[in-house]
Amino acid sequence: MPIEGQNPELTRIAEELCKDMHGITNAEAFSKGICVECKEPALPKCYSEAGRREYRISGMCEKCFDAAFADEEGPDELTKEDLGL
Repeated sequence: MPIEGQNPELTRIAEELCKDMHGITNAEAFSKGICVECKEPALPKCYSEAGRREYRISGMCEKCFDAAFADEEGPDELTKEDLGL
């Protein structure tokens, strides 16, 4: 789903990337109401407003998005050494 005011070239690149990664474009997923990752109905798996917004952006249901970006080791804490200080 193109974001209003977004550069058409960026939309095209994003759709190609999504197709390469998931085998389906966001536009195809939105038209079918499915998640690009699990290919199941997306909105029933979006249990918060943030999850519904994310689906409209990435095409991933909240369950898949959370799994894809889960940090199994916990949050990273930067030290002064990491920052070169």
